[in-house]
Amino acid sequence: MDTHQVIMALRKRFNDRRRYAIAEEVGLTTGYARRRLDMIVADCYNSNGYRLDGFEIKVSTADLRRELADPDKHIAFFEVIDYYTLVCPPKVVEPVLDIIPKNWGILIVNDDGTTRYKRRPLALQDKRPEDRRIPRGFFASFVRAIQEKQPSKQELDAEYDRGFKEGGEEHRRRFDYNKSRVQREIKKLDQYDKLMARFGIYGDDVDKIMDEFESFRKLNRTHLLWALNSSISSLEKMKKCLEGNCDEHEDRVLSEMRQSSETDQSRR
Repeated sequence: MDTHQVIMALRKRFNDRRRYAIAEEVGLTTGYARRRLDMIVADCYNSNGYRLDGFEIKVSTADLRRELADPDKHIAFFEVIDYYTLVCPPKVVEPVLDIIPKNWGILIVNDDGTTRYKRRPLALQDKRPEDRRIPRGFFASFVRAIQEKQPSKQELDAEYDRGFKEGGEEHRRRFDYNKSRVQREIKKLDQYDKLMARFGIYGDDVDKIMDEFESFRKLNRTHLLWALNSSISSLEKMKKCLEGNCDEHEDRVLSEMRQSSETDQSRR
C-alpha cells in the first residue's frame, strides 16, 4: 500500500463536504515552509468546536521509527491543531506501539480501503478548540492547500463533457440493443400472422390447428397414396360403366369397390 492509497482512504472517511474541509501537505505558514503535515481536516460544525485534526501517513515501520526519532516535525503543529493521528496500513504500527505517545491517535487503513481507529486521539491542549487563536500564516497555508486540490472550471467542464459523451454512447448502445430485440419480436409476430392466415380454415383455435397438423404428420403416406390410387381406379371403372350403360359390369364394379374398401380397412 502506498501513500496515495492511504490519502484516498482518508478522503473517503471524511467525504462529507458539508462538514469537513480537507487540506493536504499543509505548512505552518506560507512561503518556504520546511515542516508540513500530510493532511489536516477541519470539522466545520459548531457543535464539534471547529476542531482541527492533523494526520501523518506512514506506510512502513522504518519510516514510522524515523518520525518518532525526530519529534520536532509534528510537535511544531501542536500549537495550531487539536488532535494528532498516525495513519498506517495494518502491522506497520505494531513493532513500535509501545513508544507512540498515548495522546496520539492510530488509524489503520485496511487493504480494501476501509479505515478503523486502533486508538482515538486525545486533545493536545487544555483549551477548548473554539477558544484558541489560529495564526494568520497557518490559516493562509491551510486555505492555499485546499485551493490547490480544487479542480479548475476547465477541468470540471472537461470532466462534464467526458461524462456526457460516455452517457450518450451508453444510451445509444442500449437503444440499439432494445431496437434489435423489438425488431426480432415483430418478425416473430409477422410469421405468426402468416401461419394463422395459412390455417385460417380452422379459425383462431391454435390448439386445434396444432392437433390437426400433428395428425397429418403421423399419417402413413405410403398407405394414403395406395388408398387414393385404389379409389381413383374404382371411380374410373364406374365412369366407364355409366358412359356405356354396361349393366352387366355394375355388379362386378361394385364388388371390386367393396373389396377395395375392406382391404383398406384391414391395412389400417
